[in-house]
Amino acid sequence: MGADLTNMPTCSSCTNAYEVGARFCPSCGLRIVETPKPGGDPWIGRSLPGGYVILEKIGDGGMGKVYRAEQSKLGRTVAVKIVHPHLLNDETVSARFITEARAASRLNHPNSLAVFDFGKTDSGQLYLVMEHLRGKDLARLVTDEGQLPLVRVIDILRQLLDAVSEAHQLGIVHRDLKPDNIIIESLRTGGDFVKVVDFGLAKILTSLESPAVTAEGTVCGTPDYLAPELCRGGSPEPRTDLYAIGIVLFLLLTGHLPFEAPSATQVLLRHLGDPVPDPREVCPERDIPEILAEICMKAMAKDPVMRFQSAQEFADALAEARARLEGDMPRSSVLPSAAAAHCTVCGSPIPFGQKFCGECGARATPSKPGRVSSATSPTPPSVVAETDVMPIVAFPLPLTARESEHAWLLDRLERASSRLVLARLVGDAGVGKTRLLQEFAQTAESDAHVVVAVGPDPWLCGASYHALRVAIRALASLQEAGDQQWAWDGAPPEAEWGLSTVLAPDSARGPSALSPRHRRNAAAAALRWALMKAAQRAEDRPIVLVIDDLDLVDGASRNAFADVLASPEQCTGLVVGAHGPGFSPGWPGTCPTRIVSGLSREDVARMLEGTKAAALLREVEARALAPLYVEHLARFAAEGGTMPPQRLGDLIALRIALLGTGQRRVLQAVAVLGRRSPITWIARLLGDPTDVARYTRDLVRAGFVGASDQGVEVTHRLVREIVDAGTPVEARRELHAAAAELLSGDSTPLEARARFYLGAEDAFEALLLLDRVGTRSLERADVGGAIEAYGRALAFARAQIGRPDFDDQTHAAMVFTRKLADALVLAGRTSEADEVLRDTLASSGMEPERARLLYALANVSRAQSRDGDARSYLREAISEAQRLGASDLVYMFQETARDWAR
Repeated sequence: MGADLTNMPTCSSCTNAYEVGARFCPSCGLRIVETPKPGGDPWIGRSLPGGYVILEKIGDGGMGKVYRAEQSKLGRTVAVKIVHPHLLNDETVSARFITEARAASRLNHPNSLAVFDFGKTDSGQLYLVMEHLRGKDLARLVTDEGQLPLVRVIDILRQLLDAVSEAHQLGIVHRDLKPDNIIIESLRTGGDFVKVVDFGLAKILTSLESPAVTAEGTVCGTPDYLAPELCRGGSPEPRTDLYAIGIVLFLLLTGHLPFEAPSATQVLLRHLGDPVPDPREVCPERDIPEILAEICMKAMAKDPVMRFQSAQEFADALAEARARLEGDMPRSSVLPSAAAAHCTVCGSPIPFGQKFCGECGARATPSKPGRVSSATSPTPPSVVAETDVMPIVAFPLPLTARESEHAWLLDRLERASSRLVLARLVGDAGVGKTRLLQEFAQTAESDAHVVVAVGPDPWLCGASYHALRVAIRALASLQEAGDQQWAWDGAPPEAEWGLSTVLAPDSARGPSALSPRHRRNAAAAALRWALMKAAQRAEDRPIVLVIDDLDLVDGASRNAFADVLASPEQCTGLVVGAHGPGFSPGWPGTCPTRIVSGLSREDVARMLEGTKAAALLREVEARALAPLYVEHLARFAAEGGTMPPQRLGDLIALRIALLGTGQRRVLQAVAVLGRRSPITWIARLLGDPTDVARYTRDLVRAGFVGASDQGVEVTHRLVREIVDAGTPVEARRELHAAAAELLSGDSTPLEARARFYLGAEDAFEALLLLDRVGTRSLERADVGGAIEAYGRALAFARAQIGRPDFDDQTHAAMVFTRKLADALVLAGRTSEADEVLRDTLASSGMEPERARLLYALANVSRAQSRDGDARSYLREAISEAQRLGASDLVYMFQETARDWAR
């Protein structure tokens, strides 16, 4: 009998089971890290802001502990570094940490470890959220494999220099480059992929460590790799990083450090006084070519002026050395059993293992069948034959195994001939709800039904009335010019009020005399009128209204849909909504619901039969697969990938991580813009129009974006969310700032502008706009929208406390606490209102806003029938207002006390 897999531990990388006691995963080779038992590490199981759940510890460092975590919403694996509390025990150092973390998060290069997020927990603990790496550091690689082939050494160094070059251009010096901070990941297509870690963070602990910098692992610099000017106490600058890379090159060429001594102090003295050794003399048996020896010694020159003056110059010298080695030396002495690859666009050599040309950014073209290129690892002939000769999947993938769901929708449509019929599709993101709705809509349209499909606003920001506006215009056949009263024939007065509110641009407020309840009723009346207009046009056939991603539709529109469906006697037709699990749209409880699940392995196997993706399917353990996972698995196979991640979020994130620098930046810009955007907008966001069109075409071929005459947009909202979450935080901030400037006009919804300024961390504009969003939501009886807006504003204001360029953050936090609490009370969520008020009061200062918070807490207590607490809080509010001399507040609070006493 086979092993009982249910009781076996699973690998944190590939999720495959392994035997208890194994040191390495038998499936992917990752070193096994045991998960601490309950009661051990207190961080295990905790959640951080942003929805990161800590799962297991995977390492320790001089700066903190590193954990594997999951961003649950996206199903994406990340790494979290929790900084040692004793290193950052005062606000000055904490502020310096945030500054340096922000600098590190500007790095947006494939070979730099991406910093996705950083911040401080409620208990004051600092943390970083980063890419989760599955490789080994360069020191371990050399220990395990011995001397590396020369071309492999060059290719590793060139990737390292590419990352360093971007950092230096941004004014960031690493300060502690060494093999331990250079992670080598094995590409699933073969070869090495370099990741440089701890960029920009080395500077943080300089003043916290011993000034003699003698301890191994201190962040301010490791003695073995310190440039002479640093040994003298000089300041770090780009050429000090290049000196350290020269030491790394020397180590890889010879197997020895150039300056070794019993103590750290003696090492520093040797850096200062000893001549630079010739690697050919240190390791004559290696037969090191002259050109590589000269490059190494130039990088280690004592005088910075005599070194390479930039990382790019260093990388160019290595590229020239590689070309000369390939031409002058026997192939067996420089290549690891593989042929050289050259770019098909510009002809430049492509380093071993790289997927894109370093000169022009073009994707490396796989070698012809029967030849192994330098971009693929040495592979047994049988595997090469299977993966290189077999065809790839044609896109888009066919709709598969959805006959029963499609028939169910058609049955609901047949029942809608004389009444309003409802239907809901519920399933996770990527499970195929949208594709199913599209196929159903096409079937209904071909049968002469009037079909109207709506969804959330393209920015996914909850733009008020967006979905309702689109539905009304389509149902009533209104054009832009038809948003006038003369086009609303037959509309009763209440529907006219609703039409004037819903169809008005953001800059217009509509009928100001309407109360929130009347506005909500008027919006529903406008939708009923539009449905009747569509029914007249459809004659004897029921109309079809499809609402996709209902859980992302703005609250004001959802209210109108729910209100109409609650009294369906005036309308006929079919209304179909689709949303994720755990969401209630407020529709009648009798609404029939169909769960949409993943495809069976058998159905997927038939779809992929005879293609490259069929081989990868055997490595996937899940019994049911989301269609979006199948699509990205097929694309991953077409790109030459092996060992696919088991989860959809990780698979998409991996494909994004392997994009070239240009393609990655364009994809990030498209994700930030949200809506269909012209190429010119993308170029303006990036500040560089060079090759944007070509990079966009690459992304279209990769299935990440779709392009039309209206512009470019990300193909799936989950992909967009993963792209946005995977963009380094400072790079994301800069993109949002550019988008806010580009789309600041009234034609952009208020909610979208708030999102851009929030992402740009423009405190004044973001809080102002969020306040307006919350106020307008309440005016339209969208209490949920107000709670979301005020909640975001409060979280943002709290995150800014201590920021020197925003000196009113405490007051802002108190204001939005009160507004959020008021909205929560309107929603009947008094316990949450009580909690948020107490949290802010605990850290509030002495100002009139504190008296208002106490007054709000008194009202919440009264709403909870805690009259004693209510009177106590009210007395405290009056006392606080009197002490501050706020006579208007004193009068208002005393009036409330008299009312409560009656």
